[in-house]
Amino acid sequence: MSTTTTDRDYDRVVLVDDDGTEIGTASRTQVHGADTPLHRAFSLYLFDDRGRVLITRRALDKLTWPGVWTNACCGHPRPGEALGDAVRRRLGEELGLQVEDLQLVLPDFRYRAVDASGIVEHELCPVLVGRVVGDVRPDPAEVCEHAWVAWSDLVTAMRATPQVYSPWSTLQVPELDGERPRLPVGPSPDRAGGTGAAATLDRVDALLREESAWVEQVWSRLAPAGPPDLLGAEVGDLPTWLHALLAGGGKRIRPQMCHWGFVASGGAIGSRCHDHVVRAAAALETLHLFALVHDDVMDQSAERRGRASAHVVAAEAFRRGGGHGEAERFGENIAVLLGDLAHCEADRMVHPLPSEMRDYWYELNLELIVGQRADLTGAAARRTDLPHAEAVAALKSGSYTIERPLQLGALAASADPGQRAALATYGWHLGRAFAWRDDVLGVWGDHHVTGKPSGDDLREGKTTLIWVLGAERLTGEAAAAMERVGTTDARPDDVRLMQEALVEAGIRQELEDRIAEELAAAEDVLVDAPLTPEGVDGLRATARAIAWRDV
Repeated sequence: MSTTTTDRDYDRVVLVDDDGTEIGTASRTQVHGADTPLHRAFSLYLFDDRGRVLITRRALDKLTWPGVWTNACCGHPRPGEALGDAVRRRLGEELGLQVEDLQLVLPDFRYRAVDASGIVEHELCPVLVGRVVGDVRPDPAEVCEHAWVAWSDLVTAMRATPQVYSPWSTLQVPELDGERPRLPVGPSPDRAGGTGAAATLDRVDALLREESAWVEQVWSRLAPAGPPDLLGAEVGDLPTWLHALLAGGGKRIRPQMCHWGFVASGGAIGSRCHDHVVRAAAALETLHLFALVHDDVMDQSAERRGRASAHVVAAEAFRRGGGHGEAERFGENIAVLLGDLAHCEADRMVHPLPSEMRDYWYELNLELIVGQRADLTGAAARRTDLPHAEAVAALKSGSYTIERPLQLGALAASADPGQRAALATYGWHLGRAFAWRDDVLGVWGDHHVTGKPSGDDLREGKTTLIWVLGAERLTGEAAAAMERVGTTDARPDDVRLMQEALVEAGIRQELEDRIAEELAAAEDVLVDAPLTPEGVDGLRATARAIAWRDV
C-alpha cells in the first residue's frame, strides 16, 4: 500500500461539501452523531470464482446497526489515501482478504441513514466490486458471520426483507443490479472453460521454452568455447540469462490482450489461427523484455520486478571479477546486448506469421521506439505540455500493451471491420487507463510490491500526466523541487516533497478519477459490440485487473 498518511491521520475521515470537494478532516469516532457531516467512505462487494457474492453480518456489539447483514466491507479513506489503497487496507483489516479485478461501479453514490440509537451516517460512498483472493478470516470485533450467496438470491432477499440488511446495502444493491453486465457474477475467465486465457498462456510458455532451446543450441556453435568472461559465474551467457528472465513470468498482459482480441473476434482455440495467436503473444512477451532491459539502462533504474536490473547485475559481476575498464559502462553495454537478443528472438517468432500480421508487428515496433525517443527528448527538454505527455503515454505504453496486441489477435481471427473498430476503441480507452496507472505506480507505488523504487518517474523528470499537472499546480518549495530534480542541484528530500505536494494538490485523486472514467468508457464499448460473449467477459475482467493493478 502506498499513501502519504501519517500517524495522526489513521483515525480521521475526510469531510466534503455537496459537490464532493474536500473541506477538512475530523476524528472518525467523534464525527458520527445526530448531525454527522458529509464525508468520504466506500463500499465493496466481493465475488468468488463461481460468481457468488460475499455478505457479512455486523458484530453484535457494533455501535451502529449491530447484527445486520451487509456487503463485504465498508470504510473511510484516510486523508491523502487513494480509494483503491483504502479498500485494500480495510478489507485486510476486517476480513483478512485481498482483492483483484477491483472496479469502481457507482462512483457518485451517497446516502444518509439514521440508526435506532439516533446516530446518523452521512456519506459520499463510491461502490466498488472485485474478485476475492484468499480465505475469509474475519475480525470478530467487526464481523460475526459471513456467507456466499448467488447475486440474484441477494437481490430477491433484499426486496422481500430489507430490514434484515444495512440501509446502505439496500440502496446500493438495486443500483448495482442495474449494472449487472459489469458485475463479475459469472466464473472467472481463466476458469470459464476452453476459451480462458490459460488456453493461450500455457502454450506461450511452451513456445518460449522451445525457442530458448533453439537459440542456446545455435549460440553454443557460434560463441567461443567456455563460459563468458566475468558473467559466467553470475548469470551464464546471454541466452541463459534472457530465458531465465522470460521464465520469471510477469503479468503477461500483452499475451492476454492478444488472446482476448482473438476470442472476441470469433477465433477458435486449437485452430491453426490459434497457433498464430500463440506465436504473436510469445513474441510480444519477448519484445516487452527487450523494452524493459533497454528502458532500465536509459532511465538508470536499479531494480526491476524486485531484482537488480540487468545493467546493475553485469556491473557487479565486472567488479567481482576484477574487470578492466569502467564497471557501469560494461554493465550498460551488456544490458543493451541482452535487450538486442530479446528483440532478435521476438522477430524470429513472428517470421512464420501471415504477411498482414508481420506488417502490423513491424509497425508496432516502430511505434514503441518512437515513443521511447519522445520520452527521452521530452524529459531532456523539460516538456510540460499535455499533448506531448499523452502522446508518449499512448506510444510507449497504452498502444503496444493494449491496442496493438488486441489487433494482432483480431487479425489472426480474420476479424471483420466492425469487430476491429470496437476493439480499437476499447483498447484506446483501456490503454489510457493502463498508462495512467503506470504513472501513479511510478510516483507512489509501493517498492515492495512494484519491485521498483518509489518516485522514480519524479526523480527522472518524466513528462507524464502527473508531471504536467504538477507543473501547473505546484508552488513554493514543491515547484522548486520540480526544477531541481534530474540536475546536480537535486536534494535527497525532493522526491518525497513532490509526492506529498502532488497528493495535497489533488493530482493523485484526479488520476484515479481519470482511470475510473477510462475503464467505464472501455467497458461501455463492449455493450452491444459485435464481439463474442466469451470475449466480452474476458475483456471486461482483464480491464478491471489492469486498471486497478498494484504492479
